[in-house]
Amino acid sequence: METQEIAAAARHFAAMARIVGPDPKAVKMRRHAFHLHQSGSTTLSASALLLPRGALAEPPPLLDHVCAAHGHAGDVALTAASLVEPFLVAEQRGDPGEEFKPRLVPEARIDVLVEHEELGNIQDGKSRPPQWLSARLLAMVDVPTAADSVLSLLKHDDSFIGRPLWDVGWSLADVNQKQVESDIRSSLKSSRNNASIESMGALMLAKSATRIAILGISTINSNNARPINVSEMQHRGDSLLVVGSPFGLLSPFHFFNSISVGAVANCLPPCAGRSSLLMADIHCLPGMEGAPVFDKNSCLVGLLMNPLRQKDSNIEVQLVIPWDAICTGWNNKKLEEIGGGPSELPDKNADSKTMELRMYVSSTVNKINQYCISPSSIREAISAVVLVTVGESSWASGIILNKRGLVLTNAHLLEPWRFGRTSPSGVQTSFAGEYLNARENKSLQPQQCKFSNEDAVKHEVSLFNLGFKREKRISVRLDHAERQMWCNASVVFISKGPLDVALLQMEKVPVELNTIRPEFVCPTAGSSVYVVGHGLFGPRSGLCSSLSSGVVSKVVQIPSAQLSHLSGTEAHNMDMPVMLQTTAAVHPGASGGILVNRHGLMVGIITSNAKHGAGSTIPHLNFSIPCKSLETIFKYSEIGEPAILEQLDKPNEVLSSVWALSPSSYPFIDNPPEKTKEEKVLEFSKFLSDKQATLKSSTDLKELFKHKMPSKI
Repeated sequence: METQEIAAAARHFAAMARIVGPDPKAVKMRRHAFHLHQSGSTTLSASALLLPRGALAEPPPLLDHVCAAHGHAGDVALTAASLVEPFLVAEQRGDPGEEFKPRLVPEARIDVLVEHEELGNIQDGKSRPPQWLSARLLAMVDVPTAADSVLSLLKHDDSFIGRPLWDVGWSLADVNQKQVESDIRSSLKSSRNNASIESMGALMLAKSATRIAILGISTINSNNARPINVSEMQHRGDSLLVVGSPFGLLSPFHFFNSISVGAVANCLPPCAGRSSLLMADIHCLPGMEGAPVFDKNSCLVGLLMNPLRQKDSNIEVQLVIPWDAICTGWNNKKLEEIGGGPSELPDKNADSKTMELRMYVSSTVNKINQYCISPSSIREAISAVVLVTVGESSWASGIILNKRGLVLTNAHLLEPWRFGRTSPSGVQTSFAGEYLNARENKSLQPQQCKFSNEDAVKHEVSLFNLGFKREKRISVRLDHAERQMWCNASVVFISKGPLDVALLQMEKVPVELNTIRPEFVCPTAGSSVYVVGHGLFGPRSGLCSSLSSGVVSKVVQIPSAQLSHLSGTEAHNMDMPVMLQTTAAVHPGASGGILVNRHGLMVGIITSNAKHGAGSTIPHLNFSIPCKSLETIFKYSEIGEPAILEQLDKPNEVLSSVWALSPSSYPFIDNPPEKTKEEKVLEFSKFLSDKQATLKSSTDLKELFKHKMPSKI
């Protein structure tokens, strides 16, 4: 389906929820990126998934029981619980958790904005503006498996020394962090004396990030309930479409039900058959939490929640709770906590509707696999990316080049002291290695795995790596199917030239080893690309590599005559690509990862991000070495002749200046000749003459301006 078709179908199940209530001290908006505060009242908004009765072929039993317990016979909407939590009564707000009978403070009210088409009263084929419907809070329910996945990321991050911690919420939120931490400590002290505040704080954050509010609204359209189909399973690279309302309450006319597209970046838990949490590579803004997420067949994937935010930076990780995880978490074990009998709400023609929808969903699900956006070629490329750890200091990514276990990575992972480049303009290249402490490294001992070709021909350790400290242990982790394997590795080659590349040899080669396929034809600007690497979260998290998508924004080329040693061919009057810039998100830890095209072919190796002079990285401005410049590496991987690699050690001032982001990188661009002193004097005299002529005509200008409309800008 085309994006326009998916969006049109998805909008039928998208809504916006707002809550307004008394807030004389203006504290309700804390941890919210935007709000309206007037006359002692605060208004907040979020996106919502609209579920008309009969739309789901197999709705979670919990929904029906919650409605029955509250005597609600209408439709429901699901949104992020963070919208309503600030307006709970004090006893429930002090220790927020699952609440099947939540109570809001007096005078607080909730409304849901829906598309007018869903009301079923369109006349003359004319579209009408969206309409607000009164709503009430029925329940706030946790999704335990999703919370466990978030907690694993938060706990992982707490184990690192000197790294910024993670929080839940948008980076635009105006957070009084000291006050927030004080509130957490005070609420925990009364109920938990033995547990550490830090760990329980992480637990609260994890549950808060995955808690869903169930809102009851009046029946929208009882005569024509559109079916909503559920996506079966997601993989890295699968396309996603979100319908949400960023900054919705500020102007619903502008922002209601806006569209954003992206892809699945990662799945948690790693190597599991079913995902309880998705990391999404998608551009989202505050107010989109609670938005429904759809796949390329317009099937419901799940609910977008508040992102993980790295403190003291603008890095956000978008989180999606799959619908399957929601249904699994809302199982029959929770029904006893709700109260009320398991009586079903009356629904005329329910049996016929359910049978019809089940048949419709079944036929749709059978077609999903053939339309999957992740072709086998891209999945093969993903499996060729490995995690590389060096001693107790750092990790990055690597690429498997051949069946003998040769791994390509960045030289700065092994010799970081060589790469401290800064351009004269203050823009730096930030190399994406991460650092481990001793406790983290103890859990990374190589594990036993099955090997069948231990005696296979290996690439010998060359004489080019004598500068590397041999006492540092290097480990490589492979991610295959539903398991991960650790293997020791040794250094084969570290480039001493301008290209940031190094080669490692796995000491034992596993049976299953997927290799990368290179594409030596350089992509053009605007080409779609994927980045695959182990960014942000390190070895202890157990995460597989993450994927992000974007386009090639720039191809930097220099005359091939200056780079004949890289291409292995005779120099011709043509330019050779030496650097690729992309808009795909690249984060620390992704160094050594791959840049692949939509066919799953490697077009480059990730090396670095751009970085502000103040130190913050720019994820969507990053640099890769194109495969055309790595032909020597791939030739060596085929024949294993060490002498071939000597070409990469040759110095090249032009190439070095390119990778230093130096303005002098372009000596081959003809610059205008320097003006003489006499020419500069004549140019200044002409400037004064023109200025005097302008002043003489000022009276004419005044007359002209009298008849002009004043600018409103």
